[in-house]
Amino acid sequence: MTRTVEVEEHRRAYLEALMGRNVGAARGAVDAAISVGVPIDEIYLDVLQPALYEIGRAWAVGDCSVADEHCATAVTQSVLGMLGPRMRTAPKDGRLAVVTGSPEERHALGVQMVADFLEGDGWEVLNLGASTPAADLARLADAERPDVVALSTATPAGLPGAAEAVDALLALDPRPFVVLGGQLWAGPARADAPALGADLVVDGPRELVALLRERFPPQPPEAEERGF
Repeated sequence: MTRTVEVEEHRRAYLEALMGRNVGAARGAVDAAISVGVPIDEIYLDVLQPALYEIGRAWAVGDCSVADEHCATAVTQSVLGMLGPRMRTAPKDGRLAVVTGSPEERHALGVQMVADFLEGDGWEVLNLGASTPAADLARLADAERPDVVALSTATPAGLPGAAEAVDALLALDPRPFVVLGGQLWAGPARADAPALGADLVVDGPRELVALLRERFPPQPPEAEERGF
């Protein structure tokens, strides 16, 4: 059995468990993926994320209720709580990121996934969760001076808030490196992203980590030991 087929089977099992509101089976599907060596980042992006997208699609067309969607979200939040510590490494080189849902963006699971991926690459992360107001986000960024602020926006309703947050962050001096991500930017809104003035638009946390490594390289261990 190829890895692709194997991951598809775990994704199908996880989605079926969510659709059936079977919490034990959902966690069991994730445990099964771990037991056969599926990397944690693949579980995030190839099992959990596609299943949640399918739940969102089912809700949009009336095939599941708000209660079903909320149940799937809560189950996945608990799974992330289990997987997150397996992703993380202790921050060691001073790189600081703030991650948040853009104003009025109430989906927080994507934010948590981004935070976990960044912590897995040795970043210190302040995770603000969903829907941080632009003014409050700017005040925090001005106080903490992060290298990066990553904004997650999932739906078109979040576009005005994302624009407001980017404007507030760009007005800081010094200002952070501003990144946009989330489902919204995978659609037609991607064409509007450059006009907002963000430094980077990414398709997912794996790409974000890779591009930020180029922009903010981790400090070599030998430099840390010498105090550089």
